[in-house]
Amino acid sequence: MAASANRQSAIGNRQSALVRLGQLSFEDFLLLSAETLDFGHWTPDASKDWYLATNNAPRVALRFQFSTCNLQTADCKIAAVPGLADVHAAQQRLVERFAYALLRAKAPPLYDALPWHDWDFSVVTRRFPLWRTRFVLAGDGTTVAMCRCRKSAGVYVVEPDEAIARYVERKAAIEKVRRFRLVSLKPQASSFKLSEIPLPDNSVDLAIVGSIPALDTGNWKLATHELLRVAANTLLVENNPLCPPLDLSLLRDHGFVSQTVEVNGLGPRPCHLRSDR
Repeated sequence: MAASANRQSAIGNRQSALVRLGQLSFEDFLLLSAETLDFGHWTPDASKDWYLATNNAPRVALRFQFSTCNLQTADCKIAAVPGLADVHAAQQRLVERFAYALLRAKAPPLYDALPWHDWDFSVVTRRFPLWRTRFVLAGDGTTVAMCRCRKSAGVYVVEPDEAIARYVERKAAIEKVRRFRLVSLKPQASSFKLSEIPLPDNSVDLAIVGSIPALDTGNWKLATHELLRVAANTLLVENNPLCPPLDLSLLRDHGFVSQTVEVNGLGPRPCHLRSDR
């Protein structure tokens, strides 16, 4: 119980740091999509905060007016006209709740600079010669990992967020990443659709997937099967401290072997490799 409370406190501190880093405000919600917010899965407290927060943010309210129909209105009715302090407090809570998504949408270069994107790539190069390895990359750390793979046999990047996808393309060109291809996906609700990768069977040698905060954890089983279909080998790196830990029993059932990798600013973090070599 204490460990869980400490973890939640650490997550809250990091989310607050992201808010300060990106100078995020409630108006930045205009940069997000309804799929990113996924109103159908909000808690009653979060739903109530949304109703409070949009009282003096008409543009945000108008943008999402048709998407919020899934909110449980019975749980978030407001008995009286809220005070300005209550509205601002609700806005701040929501900004912190979605700080990661807001930073990605508002400032891709700042998102790219988050320390946990940089991890010890020698766990890859010790086993896979870059010049003859084809990669597919997804999740946190892709913007850094693809530069480590610039002289490989090919790099596919899976990124559904349009702002980050365009940033990745520009950075790949600047860094001269050879044989680079962006694989376009569309997000649905809160799930990062790794269960539908538009690549042929065994088309890559290694899939590297960093932490994905938007991935529905219940979708990991489908995602794992799809990764095993596309890639001969799969490396999962739990580099983002804002994400819940992966299900070790599920990973073991699929042949993953767990170890640790050094992540910049965090020290050792879990990673999991399934290899046919």
